[in-house]
Amino acid sequence: MIETGEQLAGQRLAPGQVFSFACHPGLACFNTCCANKRLPVLPYDLLRLRRGLGLKSQEVLERHLELDLDPVSGWPVLRLKLDQEGRCPLVSPAGCAVYAHRPAACRTYPLARAVAPGPPVKEVFLRQEAPACLGWQEDRPLTVGDWVADQGLEPYQAANDALLGLFFHPRRRGRLEFQPAQIHAVILGLYNLDLFRSLAGQADFSPRFGFAPQRVQEALARDEDLLLLGRDWLERQLFAVGG
Repeated sequence: MIETGEQLAGQRLAPGQVFSFACHPGLACFNTCCANKRLPVLPYDLLRLRRGLGLKSQEVLERHLELDLDPVSGWPVLRLKLDQEGRCPLVSPAGCAVYAHRPAACRTYPLARAVAPGPPVKEVFLRQEAPACLGWQEDRPLTVGDWVADQGLEPYQAANDALLGLFFHPRRRGRLEFQPAQIHAVILGLYNLDLFRSLAGQADFSPRFGFAPQRVQEALARDEDLLLLGRDWLERQLFAVGG
């Protein structure tokens, strides 16, 4: 789930504030932050993991993810399955095996990003100082902007922000109680893009759900656009909007 400031702890960083941090294999704590964490996997995270692993969406869902419900909002949340020792199964002694496609939470750490829907979207970053993390002792001055650029977070944040209107929908009143069919719709529209592509490719999809045929064709050709189409399709399913 995309988090708000109330759901996160840590020292808030002011815009332009400098902190010092570095992570590398020379640190004794290297890879320890990849254990005993129920890491949330957001829709764009799965899109990228699918590419990095060379798997279909359904295969990633079955092999590496488990379903949970956010205790505050009720939204379905997918989390990374840990191995029997409580470690991320995608980590090797040399580091992350899918580093180029690692999820946003991994890229953002040791910071955390909290958001509030806009327009414009409001964001704050907080320091997450785990006692075992030695990276905070490294002499590498950074600002939040430096870290975001260094970790390649821009496309992740843009994709996540594009979902805020759905997650914080004006027709949502408090905690949602999802029925099994609605949970299936969330997984289909936001995570299982291969299966959603099959649905969107059906001849009656455009007239049935009220989408322009050109938009559907463009979405079928590009995963990022397909995710946005899935978002708008899901809005129709959950909140009876459009169509």
